[in-house]
Amino acid sequence: MAGQLETEKTTRYLRVKVVDHTKPGEPAIDVKLPTQLVKFGLKMGRAFSPEMAKANLDWQAVSAMLDEGAVGELVHVEDEVEHKTIDVFVE
Repeated sequence: MAGQLETEKTTRYLRVKVVDHTKPGEPAIDVKLPTQLVKFGLKMGRAFSPEMAKANLDWQAVSAMLDEGAVGELVHVEDEVEHKTIDVFVE
């Protein structure tokens, strides 16, 4: 599903979900943040965090996707060593 974003004007949340496959039940992390708060946080992080400023990420593209109302999965990571799955998507 990654890379299959749809455009919709009602985008409201960026969701981060981490599942620890060694512990059955609820996700280890399941956070929903308003997209405007995420955009503000990204801007502040780049201004005050050298690590974020140097990250190999197209910040303008991420911001543009949020502005345009992109909906869908942005990132899916399977960490086989830690037995965790990480999903980041806009809903």
